[in-house]
Amino acid sequence: LLNNKPIFINGLLDQGYFVDGIYTPLTYKAYLDDIMLAKRLGFNTLRKHIKIEPLMFYYYCDKYGMLVLQDFVNVGKYSFINDTILPTIGFKSEKCKLNKVDEKAKANFKEAMIKTVELLYNCPSVIYYTIFNEGWGQHDASSYYDLLKELDSTRIVDTTSGWFKATKSDVESIHVYFKPIKIKKEYDKPLIVSEFGGYSYPIKDHMFSSKIYGYKKFKDAKKFNESLFNLYINDIINNISNHLAGCIYTQLSDVEDETNGLITYDRKIVKVDEDSIKELNRRIKEAYQDD
Repeated sequence: LLNNKPIFINGLLDQGYFVDGIYTPLTYKAYLDDIMLAKRLGFNTLRKHIKIEPLMFYYYCDKYGMLVLQDFVNVGKYSFINDTILPTIGFKSEKCKLNKVDEKAKANFKEAMIKTVELLYNCPSVIYYTIFNEGWGQHDASSYYDLLKELDSTRIVDTTSGWFKATKSDVESIHVYFKPIKIKKEYDKPLIVSEFGGYSYPIKDHMFSSKIYGYKKFKDAKKFNESLFNLYINDIINNISNHLAGCIYTQLSDVEDETNGLITYDRKIVKVDEDSIKELNRRIKEAYQDD
């Protein structure tokens, strides 16, 4: 609920990288421009992905009405085979989490979690914390759920976003790429598709490099927009009646080697048809209210 009214979490993955400063923009206005663009397109949420921003970002979200799903910064080594390939083909349970995390990394993660909660505790826009994303650095997941609830009982906790599902979590959190989203069973917790889409539409002279990355690739704007429209109709709107509670599209902007943003890395071009996206988000809101 938001202000005691049901709300569908309808957002974009926001990695927060900028062409003029990488981890930070040239001016704070760049944060505001991203937030207001997302709002103008009809989105109500940004998932701040594995990065903590300066407090000005959260202030703008508070002031202009943008919800934030906040990831904790990952720790430990990433394994492409264990953390991506195996889960993609179906090995997603917690017992399939193979790569270990050393004690120093564990201590660093715990300290950073505590400091993050202390920093953001008084930011109303932050409604939700993600502890681990796609297994990267994941360890003792349910114990961190308990710790986080002790630190802050007011936020929703997504213990394991994507896969390697922990016993304790406030939501069921899944990532779906390369295939349709099909919800086949009743969940005992709200279901969030915390990543999906990731369609790549690279625009020459507005890319960081020549590398092209996305989960489906397009060469022209018309096909890109048509496919994106159909994705939302078939995979999101049609699943709201199956108790889908929220979704996060990958992603707001291109980053260095990922060209799957709704806008280019330099923020010069909005790739999506704004009227179509507004219409989609109007339909999502309507479908959720009807359900």
